[in-house]
Amino acid sequence: MALGVIVCEDFAGCGPRLAAPSSRRPARRRLLSLRLAACVWLVTCAGSLACEQVTSDNVALWKTTEKGPAKLAGALRERAVDPKLRSEAAIALIDIGKADEVDAALAALPANERWDLMKTLVPSLSAAMAQAGAPEKALSYRDALFSLRAGATSEDQARIDAALLPGIEQALKAGRVPNGRHSVEKILQAMGPSAGTTLAKLLAEPIPNAGAVAELLARVGDEAARDTGAANLVARAGRQHPIPDATWKALGQLGGPTAAKFFQEKIEHGDKDEARSAARALQQRREPQLLPLALKVAADGAADATLRDEIFGVVETIGGPQAQAGLIRIIATDKQEMIRYHAFESALTVGKAGALLPALEAFPTGATYKKVDVDDLLVKLIEKLGPAAHPELMKALDSKIPLARMTAVMSLEHLGKASDAPPLENLGKDTTMIKGFPAGQTIGKEATRVAAAVRSKS
Repeated sequence: MALGVIVCEDFAGCGPRLAAPSSRRPARRRLLSLRLAACVWLVTCAGSLACEQVTSDNVALWKTTEKGPAKLAGALRERAVDPKLRSEAAIALIDIGKADEVDAALAALPANERWDLMKTLVPSLSAAMAQAGAPEKALSYRDALFSLRAGATSEDQARIDAALLPGIEQALKAGRVPNGRHSVEKILQAMGPSAGTTLAKLLAEPIPNAGAVAELLARVGDEAARDTGAANLVARAGRQHPIPDATWKALGQLGGPTAAKFFQEKIEHGDKDEARSAARALQQRREPQLLPLALKVAADGAADATLRDEIFGVVETIGGPQAQAGLIRIIATDKQEMIRYHAFESALTVGKAGALLPALEAFPTGATYKKVDVDDLLVKLIEKLGPAAHPELMKALDSKIPLARMTAVMSLEHLGKASDAPPLENLGKDTTMIKGFPAGQTIGKEATRVAAAVRSKS
């Protein structure tokens, strides 16, 4: 059927006429029937694509009219329309901010029809994106092109990726991370290994936003791409004096064998600032192979105090049973009380409630403990564990280590419940005193006081 518009010449003629002389009645009836048929056809065609021809000129016109968006959407859906014109209609919808309608129209098509249309639409949209003058317009085409990816064949997905990646690469080189309806991270994640390879390569260039690129690579790249990116950053660091914080952070985000080796060298042989920066960077990603080094530095009384402080964060990041065991050894052996308290905090971070009792029992029995320190540096940390700490505290009431019993009693004042009163009262006769606590403040007296406090919770 030819596409066009049938116009009813005399709309009044579509209505009833006055009676005519009988000799003219048959002719008038035939004319009336023709006019009625024409009007019915016009009404039927009013919303039909067949009533108005789809041409490139009309597609451009419809972008500017009130009813144009509906006509463009209809052209995109109509399988009888030439694929080139359907692609033009899709791009026109994107130009007027109706990209969602393009997505909906394509999603509603049968798969085979959608794939056939994409053979024209993908290159057309790729060309429009490449030729777009304004960045905002290019971004809208990029988002629309990526939206096609989910319903495309593997061949078209490869074509889409090949069209998208160069533009994203150029934007990152210029120091921008342009996000539209679809974030750059989402797009690169969908691309897979090819995206990681491109990002790793970028880190070898003097780009202004290496940190942002490294962050993207850390999220979307595979292990090989991340390590290549880290190697490029290490080479960059060798040309930077001092090494900027952004480079340290980027290396920490990427991690991997090359970055870990670089960090180890700086911790063992770098100056104090480099060693501290390396330790801070290591807190962003687990590097289990560096746990022995981290525990060694954390336990080294001759090491720089600020480095040791950062190294505890490395041990916490790595975590695991070996980390917990190493921290408990530090509690038991280190000569500095604040280091022992720090190791206790790290042990709870690593092992949660499971580390509570062994960590408390590791504190040296002959050391001096101020009540205010026990309250601030032990009890308050235990309280942060919440109800999970309660079973361990009940076990600690029976510990052979006085500090463990006293700390458990003090912690139960906030974490205990009425049913804990009898076990606490059983400690009432415990006359043990903690060296450094106020004179006369025995474990028994504290337990009796806390028993009364928790009983009142019933």
